[in-house]
Amino acid sequence: LRALFERVAGSWNAFGASEPYWSVLTGEEFRMDRFEQNAQEYLGSGESDVTRLLAWLERNGVKPASLAMCLEYGCGTGRITRWLAGRFERVWACDISEPHLKLAREYLAGAGSGNVELALVSGLASLDELPPADLVFSVIVLQHNPPPLIAHVLRKLLDVLRPGGVAFFQVPTYARGYRFKVADYLRSRPRTDRVEMHLLPQRDVFSIAAASGCETLEVLPDGCVGNPDWISNTFLVRKRI
Repeated sequence: LRALFERVAGSWNAFGASEPYWSVLTGEEFRMDRFEQNAQEYLGSGESDVTRLLAWLERNGVKPASLAMCLEYGCGTGRITRWLAGRFERVWACDISEPHLKLAREYLAGAGSGNVELALVSGLASLDELPPADLVFSVIVLQHNPPPLIAHVLRKLLDVLRPGGVAFFQVPTYARGYRFKVADYLRSRPRTDRVEMHLLPQRDVFSIAAASGCETLEVLPDGCVGNPDWISNTFLVRKRI
């Protein structure tokens, strides 16, 4: 797990230094040499993710006002964080890339999001220091980690949910022809021309949620990957009281 984490962190720190916005939303219009003219589209795109979250909460009878503390895992440049800050009392947002976090700090300060605390996930030990949360939020983040790391991170996130708290997260659960072997992965050279994509089978997501004392409220395919050979699902789970 440590070796997997270090490889992922190394890749994302490199992306953060070279193409921070494109690495979050991989449209060519968000490359650094074109970002200025497309910045508003990028920065405004996070609102739809929070709108989707609120719709899920409403139809499952969860009142946003009861979720004072939001933990966002994989905040990147703060694209969604700003909109979460506008709906929840406190937001604790973290990322494994310091260059991404630097941009998030600048953006959120300019947006007046004073109820956000940003933190670097510098290693596996950082996952043991996550604060208790009423809401865990993670979208288009877990998919960039190898399966064993997805499972480990998900367990840690669900473990910090307070009783009655909910987790809203997205992860691919199937891909045609996908295979993963730890030894082969660690022997391979990290890609610099594209972000890595991985998955966690849906049965494993259900198993982790159950073992963490959570009930599954809703699961739906979400199209977040944009590849017809992949299935990505969004999950809403609640910690039992």
